[in-house]
Amino acid sequence: MIKHKVLWWLLMPLLLACLVWLVSNNQGYVLIVRTPYRIQISFNFFMAVYVLSLLGLHYCLRFLHFLRWLPLKKRSKKETLNLKAGNAALLQGMHALAEGDFEKAEASAKLAQELIQNSDLEKLMLALATAKCKQDSLK
Repeated sequence: MIKHKVLWWLLMPLLLACLVWLVSNNQGYVLIVRTPYRIQISFNFFMAVYVLSLLGLHYCLRFLHFLRWLPLKKRSKKETLNLKAGNAALLQGMHALAEGDFEKAEASAKLAQELIQNSDLEKLMLALATAKCKQDSLK
């Protein structure tokens, strides 16, 4: 990784010197004829405008691509945050279950079920409900 950076730092001044040499030694021009108009511009200016227009088009298209996928990324981020919050609620519920607090465990499992929307959580909720019924019947 560091070798690539050093290579680029050494190569860039060389490329810049070559570019300056080519631009300074170029006496060409571009002639655009469209009756009744005639435009004559420097070849260097034409190339600069051409390269800048291609870069502008490239970055405009990248921006449009970013805007196109923005709703999907936002939805994915929301799902990820819901999954993290659901996992935290599920972990809190398991801690409460280990401590013997079935009400808190059930509330945490319900919150996790709302956030995650998973079939395995439904099985866990059913197991918590049966464990609670067994505890109530023992009392």
